[in-house]
Amino acid sequence: MKVASIEIQSVECSRRPSAPQYEFRLRLRRKDSSQEKLTGSGELSEALAQLISPLCVQPVSVSSTEIEDEHQEPLKIVVAVREADPTKDRAGVGRYLAEARTEHDVHLGLVIATLRAASHAGMLKAAYRANNQKSFRAWSKELCVDLVDTFKLEQVDELHRLEAEGIILEQMNRVASAAVVTAANYPKANSVLSLFDTSAWLFDSRGRRRDSYTATDLWLAWYPGVQNDDMTVQQVMDSMPQSPPTKIPFVVRLFENPGSWLRFRGAVALEDHDVLHVLLGRGLQDQDEAFVLGFAMGTGKKVSWFQYHVFKFVLARIYPEPYRIPKYLQPAFDLGFQCGKETGVKDLYKGSLQNMQSMTLKEAREEAGIDMSILQKYYELEQQSIPFTIASLRLP
Repeated sequence: MKVASIEIQSVECSRRPSAPQYEFRLRLRRKDSSQEKLTGSGELSEALAQLISPLCVQPVSVSSTEIEDEHQEPLKIVVAVREADPTKDRAGVGRYLAEARTEHDVHLGLVIATLRAASHAGMLKAAYRANNQKSFRAWSKELCVDLVDTFKLEQVDELHRLEAEGIILEQMNRVASAAVVTAANYPKANSVLSLFDTSAWLFDSRGRRRDSYTATDLWLAWYPGVQNDDMTVQQVMDSMPQSPPTKIPFVVRLFENPGSWLRFRGAVALEDHDVLHVLLGRGLQDQDEAFVLGFAMGTGKKVSWFQYHVFKFVLARIYPEPYRIPKYLQPAFDLGFQCGKETGVKDLYKGSLQNMQSMTLKEAREEAGIDMSILQKYYELEQQSIPFTIASLRLP
């Protein structure tokens, strides 16, 4: 049995007949094939919380457990998980629907449900969780609210709301799995996007092509575009979904931090890098990142052939996900490099771009020496070199 990136190898549970005391023993295997053994003891909720807390970013509490057996149907086990700190609001729900006819089945179901609850809540550590689970959780909450409004339901109690979110999350994960498998095995790579409806990111509710999409917290969808001359840099920056700088891996900071002894030419501070995304009108997908990195390096006066190709190798082979830029997207880096050489202030990366934040985009682009006609030319070349990706389809 697998939950997120955890493979459950065995679950054992013993119970004292004279008291409601449980002792769980869980053996699991991680993605790197290493094994772990975990234990938890105490009353049922306490034992489950103790069992999985080592896998979580924060200690958890199992706030509610419900086991139903109606008309000899398979048992339904619902487990809600929260952070142990009562002031926090993370919560999740795991569901287990199976032929839980034996006590062992029940114990296995409880452990699976608890791990799923922690996964759904985004509580698992990075080594165990699915990367987009937090996004799924946010969407499931929104969908629950929409359904309550649509069907004009009365106040829904907390447990049933969490259970509904769990159902939605399960289906989202199944759909996502099917989409990944289908896309990975689709023989026509250039038309893979036609398999799914990605139009919401490219067109508004009236079917008009978006020239920007900043009203979203989803970093894959965020896109500032270039039709925003009258907006200030700061206004667009405020809409950008961001991750804390502490989450950037060491190897990325080693090559891209301007203070690093091993930095590549074109390395800029994180804040300046974000400003450059805005000036170039690029989103945050790998292809966008490749163009922005290439542009920054391209403005350098002295970039050796060796440094250029070594950096491309590092992007494709050394960087961890989600910072890795695969080879098939690296034409965007090449085009960004050429664009940076043709337009933009030389050694643009050496100055601070943050002082442009109060300027309008038109003023800031002029200050940075970015010729929009040249930029447009390279975007058209990019659409030809890497066709049918979302990043290419939304370019001007």
